[in-house]
Amino acid sequence: MDKAFLSPDSLKIDLWKAFLSGMKEAADDFGMTGSAQDHGGQLSKQISQIQGAITSGADMVAATAPSDAGVQSIAEAAVNGGVPFFEYWSMGKWLFPSKIGPEFVQYQIPETFKAGAIPAKVLFEEMGGEGNYVAILGPKGHIGSYRVEGMKRAQEDYPDITLLGSQYSGGWTRQKGREVMSSFIANYGDDIDGVYCNNGTLGLGAATVLSENDMAIPFTGFDGARSNIEYINNNGPDSGEPYQVQEQAAPPFWQGGWAVAKAWDWLHGWRPSIPERMMWTRTLTVLNPGLDQSKFSDLDTTFATPDKYNSVAYSDGHSPYDWKLASVHESGEDWDPQHALAPIRKSEWNQLKWDESNKPNDLSVPSEYDNADLFDQVAEDYHQRNVNGNNPYL
Repeated sequence: MDKAFLSPDSLKIDLWKAFLSGMKEAADDFGMTGSAQDHGGQLSKQISQIQGAITSGADMVAATAPSDAGVQSIAEAAVNGGVPFFEYWSMGKWLFPSKIGPEFVQYQIPETFKAGAIPAKVLFEEMGGEGNYVAILGPKGHIGSYRVEGMKRAQEDYPDITLLGSQYSGGWTRQKGREVMSSFIANYGDDIDGVYCNNGTLGLGAATVLSENDMAIPFTGFDGARSNIEYINNNGPDSGEPYQVQEQAAPPFWQGGWAVAKAWDWLHGWRPSIPERMMWTRTLTVLNPGLDQSKFSDLDTTFATPDKYNSVAYSDGHSPYDWKLASVHESGEDWDPQHALAPIRKSEWNQLKWDESNKPNDLSVPSEYDNADLFDQVAEDYHQRNVNGNNPYL
């Protein structure tokens, strides 16, 4: 029986629990099995685990490296093992999947600047367009922390909003969120009117400190963890507690299933085009029910209620996704991604922090990146399949 293997940083985090659930559900549909080992942020441990999984019969690997610098090493471990590989969030500087090998099927991440700007705008509106905020960032060197650029761009439209301070957390855990928030309160106290968090789990950690200090102020979240969705449902602006204004939800359950469907295709002869090998995945905005959605009608996002999001991403039993429909091998020309994806274009590499200062002198860029028509064609194909297909959020 074919085996799917997941290598996340921590299986204690809801995001990765959901990813693994989606992977296992899709694996079952394809007659596969799914398993995982978390690496705890240790690259050497992750490489060893991936190599061990392949030796034990894993037919695919989906992973996130502890930092951007570690992506090439874990990708090469999968490529050397001859199995299809999928990377989420982290990505090496100027690391094209095609340069590593055909087994590096796809890199995928929410659009960094755009996804980072949406929570900031919701937070600033909830603050009434004025006041002071602090920002809790993820680990330095992780692409997820680049969302801060979107936050900065959003702030340009709010001249009466002031950033008191920002700090890299060193991790994505509640404890890290507590530590950074405690430092902010020690430095700024009641001057803090809002908190921008690069991740929902960090936000929940920060919320415990805010609650202990009787600061019922708004904060943001990101990634779509179930615990954050529940928090949003239970704590509104009038709750007397810190309240999360939104959760910018990456679709981890879908991402887990998608990786299996594409690995199944790869194992049966399908090969992705260059534009398909690095892609943005669109996020959803799970808005706090206590906020007026009409205030945010100008945001280019899809809104979902907490209940609707949970019914799709954390469904009991079988989810509404049709994993075989996501497979080219199984569904042919009728295949449907069931979520919005778009290729990462050359003009968007700055969102990966790729610039001339860190570009290798001898780098050869795949010529396809200069073919705008090719990227347009792939983008439109994915868009039409999703819009006209079986998207459970529409």
